[in-house]
Amino acid sequence: MKRFISILSVILLLSAAVFADEYYDDDEEYDDGYVYEQNGAGDQFIKIDLGANFPLNFGSQLYVGGQVSVGYYRFLNQYFAVGGDLVLGYNLSIGKKPLFSVPVTFGVMYQPYVGKFEFPLMLDVGFATLTCQSMTYFPAFTAKFTGGAFYRFSESWSFGLSSTTYWIPQWFLFENPKVHKADNGFFTSAGLSVRYHF
Repeated sequence: MKRFISILSVILLLSAAVFADEYYDDDEEYDDGYVYEQNGAGDQFIKIDLGANFPLNFGSQLYVGGQVSVGYYRFLNQYFAVGGDLVLGYNLSIGKKPLFSVPVTFGVMYQPYVGKFEFPLMLDVGFATLTCQSMTYFPAFTAKFTGGAFYRFSESWSFGLSSTTYWIPQWFLFENPKVHKADNGFFTSAGLSVRYHF
């Protein structure tokens, strides 16, 4: 009886292997019809930018400074994302007085791509704080436009170059116009960026 059970077990194992080979071919590739995109709805990234900050409409009153920003964006589909940025800009005046600009913005990003190269374009609006010579102007309206070129090094990391142009007006709506003159500040930054995708 033990011999019969052993022989029956061997026959069942061999027949299972034969039938399994009949229904599955290693040479055939499985295609589930799903197209894998580089970015999709729900994908997110955190970015850090570091660069030079160029004052555009201050004449020779401000020197070139520095800028650092941190941002977060979430994709709605493979091309569009929403999110925001916190920027810290720093410049020195000709009198060696520091000017700090801190825009906080929220907006939309459109990002076309070719292979592993991504080209984000962002348009954001928000508010900012300006501090110079121990005087602070808050809240100031701000708007900014950012463009960049990135290489997707891996699924989680991309590196590239980015440039941001932002506008911070000073409007004194309830002040004496002879004492407080409305003004506009335009800045452009250019530098290196790194993004972590998850």
